[in-house]
Amino acid sequence: MHKNILLVAIACLFIGLISAYFVFYSRMPDTADGSSAIHKRNTSQSPQSLSNPFSVKDDEFMNANRLDFIENEISVIKKQLQQVELALQTLTRSKNAQPAESRSATVDVGQFSTALYQRLYSIDNLTRGGIDPGLAEDIVRRKNSTELKKLELQDRATRENYLNTQRYYDELAEISSQDIDLREELGDDRFDEYLYNSKQNNRIKIASVMLESTAEQAGIHSGDIVLSYDNKRMFLWHELKDATAEGQLGEYVSISIYRNGEIFSFSVPRGPLGVQLGATRLEP
Repeated sequence: MHKNILLVAIACLFIGLISAYFVFYSRMPDTADGSSAIHKRNTSQSPQSLSNPFSVKDDEFMNANRLDFIENEISVIKKQLQQVELALQTLTRSKNAQPAESRSATVDVGQFSTALYQRLYSIDNLTRGGIDPGLAEDIVRRKNSTELKKLELQDRATRENYLNTQRYYDELAEISSQDIDLREELGDDRFDEYLYNSKQNNRIKIASVMLESTAEQAGIHSGDIVLSYDNKRMFLWHELKDATAEGQLGEYVSISIYRNGEIFSFSVPRGPLGVQLGATRLEP
């Protein structure tokens, strides 16, 4: 729709320019001798023109110049239209090429195209991290099966027009309940070793602390590494984010921090910590 509006606007502009050009010359006042005012001004400045003010060649020359001018303007406008068309096509292709999760806020976090999913549930990464090839293939196969069911549900709900309804979320919850979690499959210690051996980040790093935030008041510093929250080990930043949103808001829980070779423990109210999270890699 935007594309059509833009093309119509440009076409109107082009027609307006042509119309203005002809109106300008058609309304030019004539002089007493029958020539236009432009001719008069030109003959007053050129002695050679004064000798033959009614020259047919001069009229033909000016008409030819006018046609050349119009043709040049048309050529320029055509090129501009082509550039606009190309820009719109590029924009459309770029939009369509974006992953589904960037174009729709309703896509599940576990969508197949997420970078985290691709790293964790990769047969190569699993075997590189010390997981038996047979087990690695079984884990990836079961995970892919669940993700395919989610994609099929989304497609079906879109076609039957019940996407983002309670029915859709109920069916999605049913599929998610059958999903596997790599950390649960391997256990904490083995999961930690897998992340480290496959060259992936296995620790959460505090990138910055907001002033007057819960973290600052507790004594947490920028550069600290989070080891556990509410007595549960933390490996990935989204695990800490999810943990702070669980339980009763305001209830105090423990958080363990690794800093300069030492481990510190703080008590913080459950809820937003007021920090920006990063990731790092440490040997288990």
